Amino acid sequence: MDNKIKGLDRPTVKHITKRLETAVKPLAEELGLAIEIGSCTFNTSNCRFQMKVSVLDCDGKAISEESESFRSNAKLFGLEPDDLGKKFVCRGQPYTICGLKPKSSKYPVIARSDNGKDYKFACRTVLLALGRKTPDWL
Repeated sequence: MDNKIKGLDRPTVKHITKRLETAVKPLAEELGLAIEIGSCTFNTSNCRFQMKVSVLDCDGKAISEESESFRSNAKLFGLEPDDLGKKFVCRGQPYTICGLKPKSSKYPVIARSDNGKDYKFACRTVLLALGRKTPDWL
């Protein structure tokens, strides 16, 4: 039986993605990393995958670009690096600060709700929810 792929279509690319995820899992465990196969663009003869490799924190969770950015840039937005992981309530819903996107001028703070979905917030909103004064320059 011939298992060679003759052309690429959506089901074939999904199959390849699953195989790649299975193949990199042992490598990720061996190296103590998180490896994520991301989006893919393809035509009938070629495909290109994005792959994200992250170092793990002390809890075994991948350190995201947004969390790293928060630690580096929090003070520029009136926050403290230690605010990463802090909880706050906005409109009756609890959120946990999980990152920062400095290029997003209106809503740079990323927070995760209890349902696991990420939301964007203005710095003023987060500072007020944390019970802090908003700096005049914000």
